Amino acid sequence: MASGSEGPKQTRGYFVPLGNCAGSGAAARVFQYSGGAGAGGSFLPGSFTPASWIATDARVSTINGVAAGGLLRDMGKTVVSSNRTFRKVQLISPSPAGGVNGLDTTSGPYLTGYIELATGNQLTVAGSTVAPVAYMPGLL
Repeated sequence: MASGSEGPKQTRGYFVPLGNCAGSGAAARVFQYSGGAGAGGSFLPGSFTPASWIATDARVSTINGVAAGGLLRDMGKTVVSSNRTFRKVQLISPSPAGGVNGLDTTSGPYLTGYIELATGNQLTVAGSTVAPVAYMPGLL
């Protein structure tokens, strides 16, 4: 039994691409989050924009489908915005060269971003930013 108010810890898993998880431009599916600013009544909410490394990093091709070989590691952070749920992920890519964890200095550290998950009665339709992924739990 876990102690403290947080309860048992969940292991982080992976999101397996079932289709193109990268997208681009207005159809982007990996985002970066800019937190809000201010204090008290002047606080401004954060915003999501397409991740800057999506358009420039060759490893993005590994999340274009289930057979492409890439994974998205669940980083354990959720942001809910306007009834939409986003989960922080890290690109895990076996190729091209650059390491499995995506450590890179030209495209940004560790290639992290947020993907939108389908929740409730939300449908995945053409033009949607919901990432076509299946969750694969980590080790228990």
